[in-house]
Amino acid sequence: MGIPKGCRTEGVDIIKQACPEHSRRICKKNPAYPQNDLQELLVRELWAIRGMTHEIRANQIANHAGLPLIWLDKIPEINGKQGIEKLLVERSIILLRNRTSPFIEQFQHPIGRCAKFYKLTAYNNCNFWCEYCYLYLTFRTQPVSTHFVNYEKMFDEIIKFDQSNIPEYLRVLNLGELGDPLAVDYITGFAQKIIPFMPKYAPNTRLLFLTKSDCVDDILSLDHGGLSIISFSINTDPVFYQLEHRTPSPESRLAAAAKAQKAGYEVRLRIDPVIFYSTWETDYITLVDKIFEYVRPTRITIGEYRPSNGLANHINSRFPKSHLLKINRSLVKEGGKLRYPERLRIKIFRTIIEAIKRHKDDIAIALCKEPPPIWKAVGLNVKGLRCNCLR
Repeated sequence: MGIPKGCRTEGVDIIKQACPEHSRRICKKNPAYPQNDLQELLVRELWAIRGMTHEIRANQIANHAGLPLIWLDKIPEINGKQGIEKLLVERSIILLRNRTSPFIEQFQHPIGRCAKFYKLTAYNNCNFWCEYCYLYLTFRTQPVSTHFVNYEKMFDEIIKFDQSNIPEYLRVLNLGELGDPLAVDYITGFAQKIIPFMPKYAPNTRLLFLTKSDCVDDILSLDHGGLSIISFSINTDPVFYQLEHRTPSPESRLAAAAKAQKAGYEVRLRIDPVIFYSTWETDYITLVDKIFEYVRPTRITIGEYRPSNGLANHINSRFPKSHLLKINRSLVKEGGKLRYPERLRIKIFRTIIEAIKRHKDDIAIALCKEPPPIWKAVGLNVKGLRCNCLR
C-alpha cells in the first residue's frame, strides 16, 4: 500500500497551517480525489430543521463559525449520489437539530466482546472521510453528519447519571462512539461548554473524547478538573495517506496529544484499525516509537480492521477504488465481523505490544473487541479490564 508520489510533501504542507484552518481543508493529491491542487472546506454549510432545532443556538453556532445556515422542512435521508459527490453531501455539512432519543445509552456488543460502557451522543456521524469508517453503515438511512443542540436535555441526563448507582469503572461517558467529538469543535464550540460543566455539576463522572482531530487549543485553558480524557486514534503514515482523508497527520495528532497532556488532561491512544500490508511491521514499530517521542499515554488500546459484512457496499459507493475492497476478500467471518485470520492478528498484536513495552513495560494495554483466547495468546489478561472506554 504505497504512498502516491507527491502526496507526502503536499500533506505536510497542509498540516503545518494553524489549527482550525488546516483541519478544515483537504489534500486533493490523494487516491480518493481528483489529481489537482484544489482544496475545499471540511464543512461548507450548516443545516437545521424547522420545528426540530433550537433556533437561537443554531444561529449562534452559524454566527460563530461564519457559515451559511440553511433551514429545512425535514431530516434529509439517503441520496443517490456516488463517490466524492456523495461524501460532499453527507460529510461537508453539519445538520443541527434536537435529539429526542436519550443522549446517554449503554453499549451492548452483540456477542459480548466488549464492556458495557456508556456512550454520550452529541454527534451522529463524522466530517472526516476515513474509508474504513463503520458509521457509513450505522447511519446508512440518515447519513448527513449531525450535531445535537438541545444541550439542556443532555446536561440534565448527565446530572442524573452522575447521581445514579453506577459501578466506578463504568462512570465514564464516551463521546466518540458515533462521531468525532473534536473534528468540528472549532465550529460548534461544544467541548468548551461540556468540559467545564463536569467538575461543577457531575464531579463523579468522566468524559471520553475519542478523536482524530488536532484542534485542542480551545480546550487547553478550560477548568476540566481531571474529568475529561482525550483519546487520540492514531495509525501509520501509509494508512493515513491512503485511508484517512481530510484528517490531520498522525504526527500532528501526537503534537496535539502532547499539548493536552501538558494541560493536565489524561491522554489515551487507540491504534485502530490495524491494517495488514507489505511494510506493516516496520511502520507500526515506527509509529510506537513516534508516540513515545511526544507523549506518555496512560493506556493504549489496539484493534484490527474488522468490518461488518455490509460495510463493503458503503465503502464502494464512496471509494470505488479503495484498497479495502481487496482486503475484505481475504478476511474470514468471525463473531459477526470480517477479520484477519487468528494467527495473523496474533502476530500483529504481539509485534505492536512488544514495541510498546520496550518503551514502558507497565503501561495498560488492551485489545478492542477480541475474544479472551486472543488476549491470552498475546500475553494480556482480560480480567481487570483497562481499555479505552472504561474509567
